[in-house]
Amino acid sequence: MADPVEHYAPELNLLERRARDYLSTARAGSGKLPLTKGDLKSLAAIRNRAVHLAIVSGVISGLIIGGGEIWIRLGLLNGNEDRALWDDPWIWTGFYAVVGLITVVEIVFLYWNALNAITKIGDVVGLAMKGKPASGLIATGLARSALEIPNPHRKIYGIDPYADLPRWRLLLWNLAYKAKVGATSFVMRILLRRVFARAVLRGYVPLLAVPLYAIWNAWITWAVMREARLRALGPSGVDQIVKAAGERQGEAWRNALLHAAGEAVRRGGDAHPTYVLLLARLLETLDRDRDEIEVDWETARKEARALATDDRAALADIIACVTVLAGKPAKSQMELLAKLDEIAGRPHDRERVAALRGALLDGQPFADTADRPNLHPKASSSIEPPPA
Repeated sequence: MADPVEHYAPELNLLERRARDYLSTARAGSGKLPLTKGDLKSLAAIRNRAVHLAIVSGVISGLIIGGGEIWIRLGLLNGNEDRALWDDPWIWTGFYAVVGLITVVEIVFLYWNALNAITKIGDVVGLAMKGKPASGLIATGLARSALEIPNPHRKIYGIDPYADLPRWRLLLWNLAYKAKVGATSFVMRILLRRVFARAVLRGYVPLLAVPLYAIWNAWITWAVMREARLRALGPSGVDQIVKAAGERQGEAWRNALLHAAGEAVRRGGDAHPTYVLLLARLLETLDRDRDEIEVDWETARKEARALATDDRAALADIIACVTVLAGKPAKSQMELLAKLDEIAGRPHDRERVAALRGALLDGQPFADTADRPNLHPKASSSIEPPPA
């Protein structure tokens, strides 16, 4: 299989390339799934250590920046809160130059902290980030998660996950990503100055931003670790889905599955790297003559109704597994699953989908969930995930 990274992010900037290369230096994994309780404890320890280091960096930078501002205002300016920045341009120019340097150092540290933790996650999971057909995509996806870079807004194998998203929502998301701490800190400090009216208290307001920096760093790092874990375990979920899809025969089955999977990806609203890997593997396994999937779900839904009873149930189960590959399923994806359960002649169970998501994040086979998805033609009781 050709490396599908070209469909995900064909042009990487220098920072992305360096981050990907850093991850690629990690030892190649041989696959350790399903994860043991010890593995899960190791993953939790890796996440906690990364979060704690992020908190420490926030506290240190907050103390230096806040303490520096207090020293200037109470020491050099004798506590005169009424003086504007342009009244003392050289002092504040030097101060904000130092602030910029500290911010850059902190960001570089947070990036290293995330990348270092992700390499350890790869070791626990047994993930190959080099030397295999899809390793370039896996390493790139993990690198972008460490750098907090949103997935590219592009079509993947003919499917546009952003087709139904309002442009204003995409714009708002990008603005929120770029604003981050700066806007939050600014607004918080303005509010604090309104609350603490006395000048003697206002002088110490900069130090109140210290917990804000620490909390923000902790929240961002926690989110990065969760997404990295999802992306590291995603290939195992893809392996299980592709294996189950290839065990059933017939043109009607292949068409129904490809269109249903494509529709699930389209409704997801995100060009997630695990979705890119899934589509590449499905096309390779089910239809090598196709380079893209032109989703026609209305026609495919009629074809799905004509499938055998066991195939209809398997289709609903497989697509349920597809929707959790990129995290919590979107509302429109859940509506698709409800329709597929209706076609399969069974009630829709949201808790069952949540159990599948939990199984993926815990590195367990999908078929070991409580309801045991019908992924095999013989409806076997469990599925052993193939090596990563």
